[in-house]
Amino acid sequence: MDRNSLIEVAWRPRPVPLAPVGLAAHGPAATNRLARRLLGEPDEVLSSFRGVSGPQLLLLLGGEESLPWVDAVTYLGRDERAPSLLLPTTLEPSVPLPLLERALAGRFKELFPCALLVNPGLIVPLAQARAVARQSLVEWLKEAR
Repeated sequence: MDRNSLIEVAWRPRPVPLAPVGLAAHGPAATNRLARRLLGEPDEVLSSFRGVSGPQLLLLLGGEESLPWVDAVTYLGRDERAPSLLLPTTLEPSVPLPLLERALAGRFKELFPCALLVNPGLIVPLAQARAVARQSLVEWLKEAR
């Protein structure tokens, strides 16, 4: 077997959800729901979040109490067995989490720490997360259209 072969990971419901420390939105959930919701917040609230963006993707980091509740987003949490990964709060992988973290870190070291998104399947690096600024959010929204 080729040592670079990938092992398929299935996701199943987590018996006890993780506490949310972030959220991710892709496509219309990002552009039509999350971005617009955030633009309705005062600047002090926006700057309390850290965020990462990409084409049609917004990822927001913050405290459980301060994260906005928005339909069609994925809430992310941290499992102590894999501290460098953020995972969907309600799902767990079919492979042991510490092994998954080590395998991904070995293959994609430059992306760590990161968030694993299931739908769409993405690895989102978190090292570039910055305070959310209204102007940056407006520019991202213009580009996303």
